[in-house]
Amino acid sequence: MRLFKRKQKDIDLTNLESRLAETLRPIAPRQDFVGDLRSRLMAHKALASQNIVIQDKQVVPRGWLVAGGVVGSLLMLIVSIRGLLSIAGLISLFMQERRQPATQPAH
Repeated sequence: MRLFKRKQKDIDLTNLESRLAETLRPIAPRQDFVGDLRSRLMAHKALASQNIVIQDKQVVPRGWLVAGGVVGSLLMLIVSIRGLLSIAGLISLFMQERRQPATQPAH
């Protein structure tokens, strides 16, 4: 299921390119703009290469993850069984009270 549907499924890129070429006219950038952009990019590249710090990832051994998953699953199983047994005990307690006739207090 798509959230956003395209209005036009098939886009002819060659037609689009020719229409853009007809509509837009190419320009030549100013040389001072190109020079300024080049110097800023080179300065940023130099700073970026100096600030690169390789950090080692702390790797958790897979055995600990598996052991934690097993222990957590066992605890969930134990808690679920205990809850079911408690509910079964309550149901049997209510059923016993319904079966016993009401006793009259002696005068």
